[in-house]
Amino acid sequence: MKKIMAAAVLGLLMIMSILAYSLSFSLDFLSSQKFVVNGKQAEYSVIEYNGHVYVPLRFVAENMASDVKYHENTGITSIDQHSIRFDDAVAAPKPEVVYEKRLRNGSMWMQDIPLLQGNSCWVECIQDSRSDLTLLKQAEYPAVEVKPESYIGIRYTKGMEPQQLECSVITSADGKELYTAIEMDQGRIRLPREPGVYSIVLRSNWEQGNTTYLFAVKIV
Repeated sequence: MKKIMAAAVLGLLMIMSILAYSLSFSLDFLSSQKFVVNGKQAEYSVIEYNGHVYVPLRFVAENMASDVKYHENTGITSIDQHSIRFDDAVAAPKPEVVYEKRLRNGSMWMQDIPLLQGNSCWVECIQDSRSDLTLLKQAEYPAVEVKPESYIGIRYTKGMEPQQLECSVITSADGKELYTAIEMDQGRIRLPREPGVYSIVLRSNWEQGNTTYLFAVKIV
């Protein structure tokens, strides 16, 4: 009986020791770290083990502009990354700007509009003393032909959207540049009815920095 009791006590002590070690092991390697993913800073709890840092899959996927899903029927986790655009000069998220051109048969064709880099600051910075209209003129930017009251779509990759996005038409009067804001509705702007060349500036702001892009359209 004494042997049985001694064995039971010894076993209990061993279990308690293993449990205490496991708890200590888990807590010792649990910490919080800061990450910068595509220029965006975030902080998350991580586990450090054997020289590796482990973070939740969803955290990484969402911050890499991806969708992560678990399929119960197959036991497979899928990760789908969205197309990401970055500016070559300052390494900032770059918008996709398209002319929504309606064809005669009723279908729509998305025509890419080229963008001219203005003053921007992200990983690198561009500071040009020239005015926006001067930049467009000296770059000999070819205005994109569009229809009256047509739409321009402005889209950022999911997860890369700026906190503030402003779009304005630039005009000149008495040697000064004037900016008239264009109302944006769900990532689209509607162009005027009157024919002519319109110079447009697109300004985006994040906590990490800002970008400026210029383009021009010719309403015919």
